[in-house]
Amino acid sequence: MSSNGATVSNFKVLIAGFAAFAMFFGSGNLVFPLKMGSETQSNWVFSSIGLAVTGVIVPFLGLAALTCLKGSQDQFFRWLGKVGAWIVPFLILLLIGPFGVIPRCITVGFGAWQSFVPTTPIWAFALGCVAIIWLATFGNGKIVDVIGKYFTPVKLGALALVIGGSLYFALSSASSIVPSTTTPMGAFKAGFFEGYNTMDLMAAIFFGVSLVQYFKTSGSDKIPFKPTLSAMALGMSLLMIVYMALVYLGAAYSTQVSHLPEPQILPHIAHIALGEASDYLISFTLVVSCLTTAVALTSVSVDFLCAKIPFLNGKRQLTLMLCIIITFVIALTDFRGIMSFMAPILQVMYPFIIAMALLNIIVYAFKNIKSNHKLKKEKKAA
Repeated sequence: MSSNGATVSNFKVLIAGFAAFAMFFGSGNLVFPLKMGSETQSNWVFSSIGLAVTGVIVPFLGLAALTCLKGSQDQFFRWLGKVGAWIVPFLILLLIGPFGVIPRCITVGFGAWQSFVPTTPIWAFALGCVAIIWLATFGNGKIVDVIGKYFTPVKLGALALVIGGSLYFALSSASSIVPSTTTPMGAFKAGFFEGYNTMDLMAAIFFGVSLVQYFKTSGSDKIPFKPTLSAMALGMSLLMIVYMALVYLGAAYSTQVSHLPEPQILPHIAHIALGEASDYLISFTLVVSCLTTAVALTSVSVDFLCAKIPFLNGKRQLTLMLCIIITFVIALTDFRGIMSFMAPILQVMYPFIIAMALLNIIVYAFKNIKSNHKLKKEKKAA
């Protein structure tokens, strides 16, 4: 596969696509589709379409915008001026990083762990998680390679077993999905706004940098445009498939799970469908899924803070330790505590970041059209 004069192997595209999926598919991605399906029931198709817009298409636009800008966050936010282009990504990083999504990953993993070891205190589980995150991010290696080659195959295999087994049981049983009390439009809106809570567009602004850097030609700032976008599209397609499956599962088992806390829905569904033998598997699946995203987010958080805060320049290990400590403390507030803090902020910030992504893509497309038109005129004149 080649573009812009650079040849990229299909294997590299595959690795990056798997890495993109693994980076994005973490805590909220496991929890929100299930809860949404259990609430919208027979209208689950409409809610999943709403989720696809803000949870898949919009994050892909963010990745595409970063690709157009050669992985430059500064260029993405250049419209806000020098101060705004520093403050906004910093605030986003705090939300998707140690003050929000990373500790949320830990609390979702804890919900699964509790389903078969209920006596484990959250502080002990959180301590174990931050230790693993620290070990995985201690070195400054290529996070896309590490996640794409090692974390993703385990994660995909475990998810396929749990979600596939639960789907098979739901589809083969005679019971039908309960009629929904919401209208199709109401279900669509529920899915649309639930996509905000995944925070994947915000994560795309940071993950996009890692993915673009992975494809950047050595000693050059050239980006193989088509292979980079192909990898991102692959990751988002996998995300969409899993979302649809989870929304359906939430709807199919709505009568059994609607009363449960969000992090315990998938473990309960798996227990119904696969029996007691699934308890260890589902716990392993959820913990690995959440830790993969936590590791990726910690890595980009540390890199960003080291680059943007003068005091932390060149102090990667100190920055990492600060992120780990904050993550641990926030994780102790549990899942609902974290979401009650984040939800109002997301309602304001998400539409703003969507507008920024679209603006960057439109400007890039306009410049390309103008440049191509100029070249054609020059060729005709020659």
